[in-house]
Amino acid sequence: MSQGQLLSRDGTHVTYWVEGVARTDAPALVLINGLTTNTRFWDHLLPQWSRRHRVLMWDLPGHGASGPAQSRAAATIQGQPEILTQVMDAAGIERAVQIGWSTGSQVMFELYRSAPARCLGLVSLLGSAGHVLDTARLPVPGAAIDWLAQHVPRPVWSGATFALSRATNNRAGHAVGRALGLLGKGAAAQDVRNITEHLCIMHPPTVQTMVHSAQAQSATDLLGQLTVPLLIVTGDRDPFAPADTVGLPMHEAAPGSELLRLQNATHTALLDHAGEIADAVESFIARRCSAR
Repeated sequence: MSQGQLLSRDGTHVTYWVEGVARTDAPALVLINGLTTNTRFWDHLLPQWSRRHRVLMWDLPGHGASGPAQSRAAATIQGQPEILTQVMDAAGIERAVQIGWSTGSQVMFELYRSAPARCLGLVSLLGSAGHVLDTARLPVPGAAIDWLAQHVPRPVWSGATFALSRATNNRAGHAVGRALGLLGKGAAAQDVRNITEHLCIMHPPTVQTMVHSAQAQSATDLLGQLTVPLLIVTGDRDPFAPADTVGLPMHEAAPGSELLRLQNATHTALLDHAGEIADAVESFIARRCSAR
């Protein structure tokens, strides 16, 4: 795997990785992380996909190995596509199947809005097309989370994030996360540690802006106008993007889209349903995207 870094137009340092080799018979894949996560979420999918595809991963501003957002735009869903196109250019990838997990699906749809030629196909993994907090079933009401993201002073938000992240980064926190359905019961202990350890190093001000941006953004207007194939993977036990309020309505709104509904999947299905997801995505690409 090769690692690269670039400086986006606003001065944000972005880190990306490329795995696999370019092939004429299989399109490149771009993997788009969700809010508060890094590229470790793809650990169980990357080995299978990289055998046949050239795969590009990158960390969002303020996450993982990327630096804090240097402008408000770089910390928004609508601002991510500009950074993503720079990452694709740096990696030498002109067009790809875009695969977004969680809020990464929202970034994916906004990329299609601004640069459809970059998209050979779209895969939404446990994600929404917009207004994500309206349809989530979280322990704290979505409206309250959005109000906090808009109005809490940054030092207070950063302090609270610091305390909460450390409270979750232990066995008791892991148990609570599993009980609430925020972490899949089948997720391995090391995978859960990777998630909670990353919460301790992300940049809270960037995340604060991104939370409100994810709620404000909507690409539902695009679903009925897509000219590229779309696969929607949704989970019945996912509190962030429930199948009945997110995945199924998206499928109904997007003619020709395909749907994989995982009855026992939570938001961390990339970790404990990886085989089923990897095979479904490979099949979708082979049938719907390779010829493009």
